[in-house]
Amino acid sequence: GKGGDSIWGGTFPDEFDPENTHDRRGVLSMANKGSPNTNRAQFFITYERQPHLNNLNTVFGKLLSGWEILDKMEALPVVGGKKKSVAFRPVTPVVIERVTIHANPLADEGIVYPSKNGPPEKRL
Repeated sequence: GKGGDSIWGGTFPDEFDPENTHDRRGVLSMANKGSPNTNRAQFFITYERQPHLNNLNTVFGKLLSGWEILDKMEALPVVGGKKKSVAFRPVTPVVIERVTIHANPLADEGIVYPSKNGPPEKRL
């Protein structure tokens, strides 16, 4: 997408956390203008780990299902070329028609989401 206004009507600050990193496929992260605290309404989903984005783009979620859709998005033809801002943009824009947002879908099951420190645990 091309962004737009945030619900706050302008930019909002970065919110970095050492547990929220671009360490896997399916990370949801805020796009910005390349400088601190310039988040608006645009986001992206990673196709693979992107550690160079840590502490530059705010991670706000992770894909829990719909992996087959992410596979299809990744396979779309892109504009290409040397201009970085459009090189990896799909030729045909992707429209996300619906999503399900979970505040913490694993909390009800007593599961801690995996972190860099290890696999998920089930707390009894």
